[in-house]
Amino acid sequence: MTSPTVVEQVVEGALGWTGKNLSHFDPFKEGELTGLCEIPLSELAILTLSAQRSSWPVDTAVITQFLDFLENAHHHPVYRERPFREPETLVSHLIVAAALERGGRLDGHTHRSTVETLVEASTVTAPALPPHRTMELRHALDLMGVRHDLPSYATLYRSTMPARPMNPVYVSRAEAYVLTHVIFYATDLGYRLAQGVDAGERQRLARLVDRLLGMYIAARDWDLTAELILSARCLRQPSPFEAPGWECLAATQRADGAVPGLRARLAEADAVHGGRAATSDASTCYHTTLVSALAGLTVLHGG
Repeated sequence: MTSPTVVEQVVEGALGWTGKNLSHFDPFKEGELTGLCEIPLSELAILTLSAQRSSWPVDTAVITQFLDFLENAHHHPVYRERPFREPETLVSHLIVAAALERGGRLDGHTHRSTVETLVEASTVTAPALPPHRTMELRHALDLMGVRHDLPSYATLYRSTMPARPMNPVYVSRAEAYVLTHVIFYATDLGYRLAQGVDAGERQRLARLVDRLLGMYIAARDWDLTAELILSARCLRQPSPFEAPGWECLAATQRADGAVPGLRARLAEADAVHGGRAATSDASTCYHTTLVSALAGLTVLHGG
């Protein structure tokens, strides 16, 4: 059985580290906005949403700090116009807006009207995305209550890779991420019963998640360990591997609260091999730290 104390340790450390490393989530940190530079900011927004929704008492000062940072980026004119110039950034912008609206920092009605104009006038919802990416878009639009004509979750789910039989032995790391993210979108990261996935299918997915979790704990891949713990909770089928997973995440967590991911381990190994002092920056551990906090908040919420 998972110890709440261990989970709380991981969550509190991860939230503290995130608050001290907000500059990493700044989409303007490299100057101009290019590519998908808003993704880290949207991941911070997902964590902020989870902290706002969780019944576990997250320090309000932490939530305020995150909201202040999100709001500062959102109000930059160049940031706000990005979805109209680069429609593929819309998902990230919607998630940030959803966190700000929930925190009372954004007029949701005005924002929805603007996004609905974009959706109606552009090809952003055209059937060109892979099915799991279309699920991601639908989830983001739904978070903000934006009207759209995307297919139902059931229709979208049936076209995704996880809807087909999968042997965990042959599931690649990239495929494991597709699995976890499809579960996240269908369940709103654990805050609703899976949409478009019936009870029998949830049981099948839970068995797959359970086996993969054991495999990725053995592989010491803490990023997927955290994602799979969260996935099991999203499916409302906690895995027997959850407790050892949390023990590993807690043992791996650094004194500053960061949970180093695979990239951090590789960077450290490379430094040692080259006779250099091992160092790691936020980019090598931020995602694992973030998803560990997300998984912990869901567990502490009672997901």
